[in-house]
Amino acid sequence: MSISFKIRCRYFIWAVIFGSCLYVSTPISSFAQNLRYGLGFSSFEVVQEKRTSLNLSPFKNLFFSNGFSLSFNMFLHAAPEYNFGYVFRIIGKNNQHLDFLATPDKLTVVNSEDKVLADVPISEASRNFSDFFLFQLDLDIKSNTLKISIGGKEFSNKIPSLESFNEVGIFFGKCNHPQYLTSDVPKMIIKDIRINNIDKDSVYYWKLSKHVKDGVYDELKNQFAKVENPQWLLDTYAFWNKKISFKTLRNPQIAYNSDDNTIAVADRRSFFVYKPLTNNLLQNYYSSGFVHSDSPNQLVYNPLDSTYYSYCFSRTDGSNVASYNVSNHSWNNNNFREINKEFWHHNRFFSRKEDCIYLFGGYGQHQYKNIVNKYSFKTGKWEKLQFRDEQIPPRYLSGLGVIDENRILIFGGYGSISGQQFLSPKNYYDLYQVNIPDLTVRKIWEMEPPKDKFAISNSMIVDTLNKCFYALCFPQNQYETTLLLTKFSLQKPGYEVVSDSIPFYFNDILSYADLFQNKKTGELYAITFSALPTDSLSTVSIYSLVFPPLEQIDVYQHINNMLGLGNSRFLFIVICTFLVITSLFVYLYLRKKKIKYQIEQENESTIDPLTGAGKEDATIAGKDREINKKQAIILFGGFKVKDKEGVDKSREFTPMLRQLFLLILLNTFDEDRRGISSIELDDTIWPNRNHITVKNTRSVMISMLRKLFENVGQMNIELVNSHWIVKLSDDIYCDYSKALSYMQNLKNGENRKKEEVMKLLNIVSSGELLPDIQVEWVDSFKANFANELIDLLLEVSKRKEYAFSPTELISIADTLLIYDVLNDDALKLKCKSLIKIGKNGLAQTTYNSFVKQYKILFGDQYKYTFSQIIS
Repeated sequence: MSISFKIRCRYFIWAVIFGSCLYVSTPISSFAQNLRYGLGFSSFEVVQEKRTSLNLSPFKNLFFSNGFSLSFNMFLHAAPEYNFGYVFRIIGKNNQHLDFLATPDKLTVVNSEDKVLADVPISEASRNFSDFFLFQLDLDIKSNTLKISIGGKEFSNKIPSLESFNEVGIFFGKCNHPQYLTSDVPKMIIKDIRINNIDKDSVYYWKLSKHVKDGVYDELKNQFAKVENPQWLLDTYAFWNKKISFKTLRNPQIAYNSDDNTIAVADRRSFFVYKPLTNNLLQNYYSSGFVHSDSPNQLVYNPLDSTYYSYCFSRTDGSNVASYNVSNHSWNNNNFREINKEFWHHNRFFSRKEDCIYLFGGYGQHQYKNIVNKYSFKTGKWEKLQFRDEQIPPRYLSGLGVIDENRILIFGGYGSISGQQFLSPKNYYDLYQVNIPDLTVRKIWEMEPPKDKFAISNSMIVDTLNKCFYALCFPQNQYETTLLLTKFSLQKPGYEVVSDSIPFYFNDILSYADLFQNKKTGELYAITFSALPTDSLSTVSIYSLVFPPLEQIDVYQHINNMLGLGNSRFLFIVICTFLVITSLFVYLYLRKKKIKYQIEQENESTIDPLTGAGKEDATIAGKDREINKKQAIILFGGFKVKDKEGVDKSREFTPMLRQLFLLILLNTFDEDRRGISSIELDDTIWPNRNHITVKNTRSVMISMLRKLFENVGQMNIELVNSHWIVKLSDDIYCDYSKALSYMQNLKNGENRKKEEVMKLLNIVSSGELLPDIQVEWVDSFKANFANELIDLLLEVSKRKEYAFSPTELISIADTLLIYDVLNDDALKLKCKSLIKIGKNGLAQTTYNSFVKQYKILFGDQYKYTFSQIIS
């Protein structure tokens, strides 16, 4: 059988397996139960096409022989203009249907004859729109009884035609049923949809919390419900919501008002106030006065006197502070000062105890700063101070977080030890605690610089309860970039990216980013602005995220099986399963033929390249051969993962899962890389795909990998220093890791042992690295490993101190030929060794086979004769 045919079969097998596994996912995992969840419905605030629909039966109707019970929790918007439309429609046979309607003043259930079956004022059901209320419908076909409960009020009706509802379609919100098209949808939130049979046994439960891209699965039978235009409450923890964008003059000043939770933005001309709760922006033009300067960011809110202050600080031109009168929209400063800016992107902290502000660091006049400037609102005076104990190197673009009134954190930034811009500037990744007011400093930790460098937005959010802090990070060496909300540990170096990204255009002193938190609701606000040097305007954008932030993987479902997807997809899976089984038979046949051929070759030689022929070769293969270990990851001779019982679990890896795992694993063991960045990983596996979609897919698949390894041992995939790595506990054996370890020891040249050579052969003689993985990026790993192994084995085979026997040298040669079938040195080594043990004919056969293969592959005659080879 030709090599090309084997390769084609292999590609066919994995293509089929990949296609059939596109619909496979993993079991649902738990998450914090105190998070808000539910499905929000877009109503009359958007056009008909963008209103929300939820179809519990998108592929076929739901069947209940004796009836069913439907219940859910519901929340209505307080604005009466949105309280109109269909909450749900239950559509049975014979044109029978039940409709749950909302009007501005009441909730009503009617049947297909427009008979009112239940009628409740909204105010009684919704408790003045302050909470969810329960709806329940019990439909008993045997007794022809329909019971309805709305917000605690119960109704019961005898209806003779209920047998038409033993097979139903159920639609919430906009209905796309061809006979019952409706787009009138009340603005509402639905959650916890339950369907029981008439005996109260649970049949379906759609929590409406975690979900998939275009719908949600119930948590009992994986019944798929299709959703259009969803507003998932859980997504507000993982995806930034862009609240507003507006134009200002260049370099506006920004401050957060903690009293009424508003964001103030001041430029030379006007004062903006944004109210996140109502999404309302007010702009007031100044009646008189100016902010002091346009040097971000020099606006602060003083909660002690409910006043905004614009400050201006310069080492050479003095310092001043102006206050803003909210009632008449004026500043008590009549001059806009164009000074030599020296403290761009400094950090600031307002102290309630002292009624003052502290300014830390900054940049200007080609210098990074580490002095502390303090302004007292009581005395109206500035002071220049210094850190005590440990010093914080000069920097800007660092983040400041408040632990409490007496302690703050300063993290990261960009600067240099000398403070001079031209003397070795770098990014910092150190965390300091500063005590107020004595300014004593304690360094908490410092982490290794990540491959992808980043700076920090001006403020950070400290979560002392969970011993962590959050910061917006971005690469300061790019203009068109993104902000990533990142979670850092307070106790040790380490971080993880949470939520999705925010577009950010960083133009150094012409741009700014900050992070605030509403202490009442916990909601996070990110604010950015940027301008080009030639622009006179800046674009300010404000985003919100519900706290605590979630990774995107935490909002997506992972389903065991897909039988609830309907006949079409079920048929697809059956067909793909058949193709997979057929392909596996082809693969096993080829494998069997290959093994049979190898056995015939070995019988001819009477020499086993793994076990040898004498006592001196017992070190190569014995009772404790490492590749037979349980709890193992095997890469040589084919990808395998063995669990704690020694069962091969590799079939549970879809081609994409396997590729993702191997890409991270191989890069983890690469000494020059020590992992792979998210960008490299995504570009390798999902090239030319939307980065948000890819990030979601990556997160889901990493979760699936962790789940697969639960029965294997302790394995985790972590993001360390912006690089994904695989961490394996000692109970998991990895042949690739062991091989690299032996190779490294043998390369060092000190205390090299023959035993390590034989153990290395024991591993790598099983077959080439990942022969069953045929993707382009793997080839470089295969080639690099093969080159290093060949060079190493050829070198050690010549070392006299090892005193290799002829059969051991034959094993080395056979291993070399696995990784380079036409290696001249391996041929010489094998032929000479065979002659030494009296196998002259076999040496000639080995040479002839080599020459024949050389002719096939190169189309030319091999240049060395047998005599030249053995001489």
